[in-house]
Amino acid sequence: AFVAFPGVVGATRPARKSGVQCMSGGGDGGKTALCILAPGFEEMEAVSPIDLLRRAGVEVTTAALTTDLTVKGRNGISVLADTDLDSALKLRESYDAVIVPGGPPAVPSNGLLKGDERVLSLLNKQMDAGRVVSAICAAPSVLAEAGVLAGKKYTAHFSVEEFVPDMDKTSAVVIDGNLITSQGAGTGTEFGLALIEQLVDKKTADDVA
Repeated sequence: AFVAFPGVVGATRPARKSGVQCMSGGGDGGKTALCILAPGFEEMEAVSPIDLLRRAGVEVTTAALTTDLTVKGRNGISVLADTDLDSALKLRESYDAVIVPGGPPAVPSNGLLKGDERVLSLLNKQMDAGRVVSAICAAPSVLAEAGVLAGKKYTAHFSVEEFVPDMDKTSAVVIDGNLITSQGAGTGTEFGLALIEQLVDKKTADDVA
Protein backbone atom coordinates (compact mmCIF):
# COMPACT_ATOMS: atom_id res chain seq x y z
CA ALA A 1 0.00 0.00 0.00
CA PHE A 2 1.12 3.55 -0.67
CA VAL A 3 0.81 6.14 2.09
CA ALA A 4 1.81 9.79 1.70
CA PHE A 5 2.52 12.38 4.34
CA PRO A 6 3.65 15.96 3.78
CA GLY A 7 7.29 15.45 3.01
CA VAL A 8 7.34 11.71 3.71
CA VAL A 9 6.05 9.24 1.18
CA GLY A 10 5.42 5.77 2.44
CA ALA A 11 6.24 6.22 6.12
CA THR A 12 3.60 5.67 8.77
CA ARG A 13 5.24 7.78 11.48
CA PRO A 14 3.45 10.93 12.59
CA ALA A 15 4.42 13.64 10.12
CA ARG A 16 6.18 15.88 12.59
CA LYS A 17 8.98 16.28 10.05
CA SER A 18 8.28 17.15 6.46
CA GLY A 19 9.52 15.06 3.64
CA VAL A 20 9.12 11.24 3.67
CA GLN A 21 6.90 9.30 1.25
CA CYS A 22 6.37 5.55 1.87
CA MET A 23 4.50 2.51 0.53
CA SER A 24 5.12 -0.51 2.73
CA GLY A 25 7.06 -1.35 5.82
CA GLY A 26 7.81 -3.80 8.55
CA GLY A 27 10.56 -6.23 9.27
CA ASP A 28 12.06 -8.28 12.07
CA GLY A 29 15.29 -8.42 14.01
CA GLY A 30 18.72 -9.55 12.89
CA LYS A 31 18.75 -7.45 9.75
CA THR A 32 21.83 -6.61 7.71
CA ALA A 33 22.71 -3.70 5.44
CA LEU A 34 25.55 -2.93 3.06
CA CYS A 35 26.58 0.70 2.52
CA ILE A 36 28.84 1.34 -0.48
CA LEU A 37 31.46 4.05 0.03
CA ALA A 38 33.02 5.43 -3.15
CA PRO A 39 35.74 8.12 -3.10
CA GLY A 40 34.05 11.52 -2.88
CA PHE A 41 30.82 10.20 -1.31
CA GLU A 42 28.59 12.72 0.48
CA GLU A 43 29.43 12.15 4.14
CA MET A 44 26.06 13.02 5.70
CA GLU A 45 24.24 10.74 3.28
CA ALA A 46 26.29 7.77 4.46
CA VAL A 47 27.05 8.45 8.12
CA SER A 48 23.50 9.46 9.10
CA PRO A 49 21.80 6.24 7.95
CA ILE A 50 24.72 4.08 9.13
CA ASP A 51 24.57 5.60 12.61
CA LEU A 52 20.79 5.40 12.86
CA LEU A 53 20.62 1.82 11.61
CA ARG A 54 23.28 0.67 14.05
CA ARG A 55 21.36 2.34 16.89
CA ALA A 56 18.38 0.26 15.77
CA GLY A 57 20.36 -2.96 15.95
CA VAL A 58 20.87 -3.44 12.22
CA GLU A 59 24.26 -4.91 11.32
CA VAL A 60 25.67 -2.42 8.82
CA THR A 61 28.73 -3.32 6.75
CA THR A 62 30.52 -0.38 5.16
CA ALA A 63 32.29 -1.37 1.96
CA ALA A 64 34.87 0.69 0.09
CA LEU A 65 34.39 0.65 -3.66
CA THR A 66 38.16 0.29 -4.08
CA THR A 67 40.72 -1.72 -2.11
CA ASP A 68 41.66 1.38 -0.08
CA LEU A 69 39.56 1.12 3.07
CA THR A 70 40.15 4.75 4.02
CA VAL A 71 37.56 6.53 1.91
CA LYS A 72 37.63 10.33 1.72
CA GLY A 73 34.29 12.06 1.28
CA ARG A 74 33.60 15.14 -0.82
CA ASN A 75 34.17 17.44 2.16
CA GLY A 76 37.49 15.90 3.15
CA ILE A 77 36.15 13.68 5.93
CA SER A 78 37.69 10.20 5.76
CA VAL A 79 35.81 7.10 6.86
CA LEU A 80 37.47 3.77 7.56
CA ALA A 81 35.33 1.16 5.83
CA ASP A 82 34.80 -2.26 7.37
CA THR A 83 35.95 -3.97 4.20
CA ASP A 84 36.11 -3.54 0.43
CA LEU A 85 33.19 -4.30 -1.87
CA ASP A 86 34.58 -7.54 -3.28
CA SER A 87 35.15 -8.89 0.22
CA ALA A 88 31.73 -7.71 1.39
CA LEU A 89 30.04 -9.57 -1.44
CA LYS A 90 31.93 -12.72 -0.45
CA LEU A 91 31.23 -12.22 3.25
CA ARG A 92 27.48 -12.69 2.84
CA GLU A 93 25.36 -14.27 0.17
CA SER A 94 22.96 -11.34 0.53
CA TYR A 95 22.12 -8.27 2.61
CA ASP A 96 18.66 -7.18 3.66
CA ALA A 97 19.39 -3.68 2.39
CA VAL A 98 21.87 -2.01 0.08
CA ILE A 99 22.53 1.70 0.61
CA VAL A 100 24.08 3.93 -2.05
CA PRO A 101 25.04 7.42 -0.84
CA GLY A 102 25.29 10.30 -3.28
CA GLY A 103 28.01 12.82 -3.96
CA PRO A 104 30.31 13.14 -7.00
CA PRO A 105 30.80 9.38 -7.59
CA ALA A 106 27.03 9.04 -8.06
CA VAL A 107 26.80 11.90 -10.55
CA PRO A 108 26.36 10.52 -14.09
CA SER A 109 29.10 12.74 -15.54
CA ASN A 110 31.53 11.25 -13.02
CA GLY A 111 30.35 7.72 -13.69
CA LEU A 112 32.32 6.01 -10.94
CA LEU A 113 29.35 4.12 -9.50
CA LYS A 114 27.24 3.70 -12.62
CA GLY A 115 30.28 2.33 -14.44
CA ASP A 116 30.95 -0.36 -11.83
CA GLU A 117 29.41 -3.63 -12.97
CA ARG A 118 29.57 -5.05 -9.44
CA VAL A 119 27.31 -2.28 -8.20
CA LEU A 120 24.83 -2.60 -11.06
CA SER A 121 24.68 -6.38 -10.72
CA LEU A 122 24.19 -6.13 -6.96
CA LEU A 123 21.34 -3.64 -7.34
CA ASN A 124 19.61 -5.85 -9.89
CA LYS A 125 19.91 -8.97 -7.75
CA GLN A 126 18.72 -7.05 -4.70
CA MET A 127 15.64 -5.72 -6.50
CA ASP A 128 14.81 -9.05 -8.11
CA ALA A 129 14.95 -10.74 -4.69
CA GLY A 130 12.62 -8.15 -3.16
CA ARG A 131 15.24 -6.94 -0.70
CA VAL A 132 15.65 -3.26 0.13
CA VAL A 133 17.39 -1.07 -2.44
CA SER A 134 18.08 2.48 -1.25
CA ALA A 135 19.80 5.56 -2.64
CA ILE A 136 20.01 9.24 -1.80
CA CYS A 137 20.78 12.50 -3.60
CA ALA A 138 22.40 11.77 -7.01
CA ALA A 139 22.55 8.02 -6.36
CA PRO A 140 19.06 7.23 -7.72
CA SER A 141 20.63 7.95 -11.12
CA VAL A 142 22.83 4.91 -10.48
CA LEU A 143 19.67 2.91 -9.80
CA ALA A 144 18.30 4.19 -13.11
CA GLU A 145 21.45 2.95 -14.86
CA ALA A 146 20.90 -0.44 -13.23
CA GLY A 147 17.31 -0.45 -14.51
CA VAL A 148 15.67 -0.88 -11.11
CA LEU A 149 13.54 2.30 -11.13
CA ALA A 150 11.17 1.15 -13.86
CA GLY A 151 7.56 1.35 -12.68
CA LYS A 152 8.62 2.70 -9.28
CA LYS A 153 7.98 5.98 -7.49
CA TYR A 154 11.15 7.70 -6.33
CA THR A 155 12.88 10.97 -5.55
CA ALA A 156 16.40 12.32 -6.05
CA HIS A 157 18.41 15.52 -6.01
CA PHE A 158 17.24 18.11 -8.54
CA SER A 159 20.71 18.16 -10.14
CA VAL A 160 20.15 14.71 -11.71
CA GLU A 161 16.58 15.31 -12.87
CA GLU A 162 17.70 14.88 -16.48
CA PHE A 163 18.53 11.25 -15.70
CA VAL A 164 15.54 10.54 -13.44
CA PRO A 165 12.85 12.76 -14.99
CA ASP A 166 9.90 11.11 -13.24
CA MET A 167 11.17 11.82 -9.75
CA ASP A 168 8.94 13.17 -6.99
CA LYS A 169 10.16 16.74 -6.40
CA THR A 170 8.14 17.38 -3.26
CA SER A 171 9.02 14.52 -0.90
CA ALA A 172 12.25 14.19 1.06
CA VAL A 173 11.95 10.40 1.15
CA VAL A 174 9.92 8.10 -1.07
CA ILE A 175 9.34 4.43 -0.27
CA ASP A 176 7.82 2.22 -2.93
CA GLY A 177 7.83 -1.39 -1.82
CA ASN A 178 11.47 -2.39 -1.35
CA LEU A 179 12.79 0.83 -2.93
CA ILE A 180 13.76 3.77 -0.69
CA THR A 181 15.06 7.02 -2.16
CA SER A 182 15.80 10.43 -0.71
CA GLN A 183 16.68 13.92 -1.92
CA GLY A 184 20.03 14.82 -0.39
CA ALA A 185 22.32 15.57 2.53
CA GLY A 186 19.65 17.49 4.42
CA THR A 187 17.29 14.51 4.35
CA GLY A 188 19.82 11.93 5.53
CA THR A 189 18.17 11.49 8.93
CA GLU A 190 14.72 10.91 7.44
CA PHE A 191 16.31 8.50 4.99
CA GLY A 192 17.89 6.54 7.84
CA LEU A 193 14.66 6.45 9.84
CA ALA A 194 12.75 5.21 6.79
CA LEU A 195 15.28 2.40 6.44
CA ILE A 196 14.76 1.45 10.09
CA GLU A 197 11.00 1.35 9.63
CA GLN A 198 11.37 -0.93 6.62
CA LEU A 199 14.01 -3.23 8.10
CA VAL A 200 12.91 -3.31 11.74
CA ASP A 201 9.63 -1.62 12.63
CA LYS A 202 7.92 1.70 13.21
CA LYS A 203 8.35 1.64 16.99
CA THR A 204 12.09 1.25 16.69
CA ALA A 205 12.24 4.08 14.18
CA ASP A 206 10.25 6.28 16.56
CA ASP A 207 12.46 5.32 19.50
CA VAL A 208 15.67 6.06 17.59
CA ALA A 209 14.25 9.36 16.36
